[in-house]
Amino acid sequence: VSITTWQGPRAEATVAAAKAGVKGIIGEKPMAASLGQADAMIAACEENNVKLIIGHQGRYRPANIEIRRLVAAGAIGEPTTVHHRAKQHAGLLNTGTHAIDGWRFMLSDPETLWVIGQTSRTTDRWERRTICEDLCMGLVCFEGGARGIYEGDLPEPPVSMPQIAGTEGQIRNGPDGTILLQNGDAQGWQTITPPPEPKNQFQELIEWIEGDISDHRGSGVQARYTLEIMLAIYESLRIKNVVTMPMETKELPLEIMVNDGTLPVLEEGRYDLRTPFEGQTRKN
Repeated sequence: VSITTWQGPRAEATVAAAKAGVKGIIGEKPMAASLGQADAMIAACEENNVKLIIGHQGRYRPANIEIRRLVAAGAIGEPTTVHHRAKQHAGLLNTGTHAIDGWRFMLSDPETLWVIGQTSRTTDRWERRTICEDLCMGLVCFEGGARGIYEGDLPEPPVSMPQIAGTEGQIRNGPDGTILLQNGDAQGWQTITPPPEPKNQFQELIEWIEGDISDHRGSGVQARYTLEIMLAIYESLRIKNVVTMPMETKELPLEIMVNDGTLPVLEEGRYDLRTPFEGQTRKN
C-alpha cells in the first residue's frame, strides 16, 4: 500500500492499513508530524508483521551511495562537517527531511548524540496544513563527532561550504549525477562517475517482504531518526537548551510553542506554502 497523504493524517492511515493486514506500506516523507505519530506507525506495523518504509529515495541515488562508500573507506579521512542550505520557502519538514536523511545515509547512519537549534515564526505560516516555521537553523552532533549544519530560509548571502568535509579532504555531489572529490590523492577536484544502482525502494520492499533481505535502507525506523533530528531543532528553542537524544517530547514542539504563546503570530494572515487556504493571497 502506498500512503501519499500529507504528514498530518499519515499516521492514522498507516495504522489502519497495518491493522487491515497488508504486507507492506510505503509512506511519503516526512514520516509524520510528531514522534508520537511516528511511534504509533512503527508499533502498528510491528504488531501486525507489516513492513514499513518511508520515501527517502535519495538512499537509492547512485552518487549518494558512492559517497557513502568513499566516506566509509576513508577518502576524506574522518568526516567532520556536513552542510545543507535549503531552498527558500519550503519548510524544514518538507525539504529538510531529504537533506538530513541524506546526511545520515552518506555518513553510514550514525547515531545522533545531540541537537541545538533556533527557530523563528512571526507569520502564520503552514506547510500542507502543518504549522511551519519562518526560518530555522540546526547544529547536529553525530556519533564520532561529525557535525551537521542545516540552514532553512536564512537571510542572504549564502556561504559556500563543502557538502561533507573531513580531516583529509572534502566531497560533494557534482553536476549530472557525478561526485566531486578533493583529497591528497590528486591536485584539485576529481570528478567521479558512480556506478548505477540496480535497485529502487519498491524492489527492495518486495525483497524485504519476501524475506530475501533482513532490513530496508529506507525503513520506518531509519525515517524516525531523521524526523527526530528535525523536531529536535524546534525542541531546542522550546527548552532553550541542547536536546540530548533520544528526544522525549512526543508532540510537535513548534505547535506547542505556537499554542502556548512562545511564538506568537505578529503578522496576521494564515497561509500555506504548498496547499493554499481558501482566500489565501500570500505565497511565502
